[in-house]
Amino acid sequence: MRKQSGTLPQLGTADLLAAINQLSGELQSGFGRQSAHSVASTAAAVLGLPRVVVTDTEKVLAGVGDELPHPAIEEQTATVIDRHRFEKPTVYQVASGEGSTDIAVAVFHFDDVPLGAIHVVTSPEVRPPLAELTQFAGIVSSQLALADLEQSRTAAAQAELVALRAQISPHFVHNSLTAIAGFVHRDPDRARALLGTFAEFLRATFRTRGELSNISDELQLVEIYLELEQARFGDRFETSLRVAPEVLGVQLPFLTIQPIVENAIRHGLEHREGRGLLKISVVDQGAEAQVVVEDDGVGIDPEVLAAALEGRGSTPHVGVLAVDERLRTTFGAEYGLVISTASGAGTCVTMQIPKYVRDRR
Repeated sequence: MRKQSGTLPQLGTADLLAAINQLSGELQSGFGRQSAHSVASTAAAVLGLPRVVVTDTEKVLAGVGDELPHPAIEEQTATVIDRHRFEKPTVYQVASGEGSTDIAVAVFHFDDVPLGAIHVVTSPEVRPPLAELTQFAGIVSSQLALADLEQSRTAAAQAELVALRAQISPHFVHNSLTAIAGFVHRDPDRARALLGTFAEFLRATFRTRGELSNISDELQLVEIYLELEQARFGDRFETSLRVAPEVLGVQLPFLTIQPIVENAIRHGLEHREGRGLLKISVVDQGAEAQVVVEDDGVGIDPEVLAAALEGRGSTPHVGVLAVDERLRTTFGAEYGLVISTASGAGTCVTMQIPKYVRDRR
């Protein structure tokens, strides 16, 4: 007769808590070979079993005790995952010398997505500790879920930091990644190309706030931005670009034109019914270059905009206000933005850039 397995914990309460606490720390970095080894050694101690193997969804990552045949272990991992046996352990047998060995396997999973599995070998005198194995797999699964959440939070915080450093709208970052994700299955080549474009945009914008650029580089940034936005909007708007080549080298504050274009799309064209038009023109006016960004979107209440520009009110058009401030700081108070708009009548933003005035900061 086989003996009943012991109930969790096999260790004393203090030792069990210490083991689980240490394992939690190991799992904070995610699920890999190092953390899998910690899972295996902790399971061996907690469950009081000499042979434990941990896999990811395909291959063996770590083990404790005598070597077990990897192909058999990996085959059983694939089987339980394929059959979606996540709620309780499955017992199977593997040929061992002249007889066979009983092995119990439990799946680690998060939101019904398999992450890996743990295989435990018992002795002939002890029943496979299925209940305890279920508890242990649940603990590991929850820790992996917390690690995934923490990594997601960290990634989100880092993305937000990049967005702030680069003066990019987090709204745009989110929408771009969402649009790219939409192509992953139906057009993976397009998804890869857009992801490269997005990375190029981030690299180009990750520069210091006070750095000057030139019109050529600013327009290149706008073209990259528009490629990403048109992946999201399709043919909902068309773009017209007219540029005088002789002013391409004129300097202006970094990331000056793109926020105006983003504002035109996000607050103008995105809310317009039917197909819209975005026009960008850069012309030579002797001692100055003139940049005009015009859309036929929903427009802005002129009084609300005037109050915001004068610091008397709030507005979602923070990118426009930032550009206005930087132009005035760099070239003088007379070089602020000129905005023509009305509710339902579109918006036209004009900036004058002196060709020969140095940065005054």
